This record gives sequence, C-alpha cells and structure tokens, in this order.
Amino acid sequence: MEQQMKITPAQYEILNILSCIKKDEDVVALKSVIVQFLNSRLQNEMERLWENGTLTEEKVSAWSHEHMRTPYK
Repeated sequence: MEQQMKITPAQYEILNILSCIKKDEDVVALKSVIVQFLNSRLQNEMERLWENGTLTEEKVSAWSHEHMRTPYK
C-alpha cells in the first residue's frame, strides 16, 4: 500500500514563500530565523512543563543515566 503525504495549508504557505528565494545566502538566513523560532517555542514549552511540575530536577537527573541510543545490528 502506497502512503500519500498531504500538505497542510500552513505548509503550502511556506512553500509559496520559499519559491521566492533564489540566493543561497537567503536560504541560510531563513534557516537561522526558523531555528530561532523553533528554539523559542521549545524554550516556552520547557518552561511550561517546569512550572506545572511535569519536568523536574529528578527527571532531568534520571535522563543522564538512560541509554537512549538506537540499537544497530
């Protein structure tokens, strides 16, 4: 069975914007802006989890002892 991906209206808007970019340096600049945007969202979510008690010092400390690597054969 072949799976088809659907483009959301937001993704379509981004593709329309990207069609205007012609220079490599503009791609680099846009990538930087997107990374800053995503970092801001991540920081806000981490603060929210910390404030509501979902994320705690104990959980963060426990992560340092977890083995989360993908097993390779």
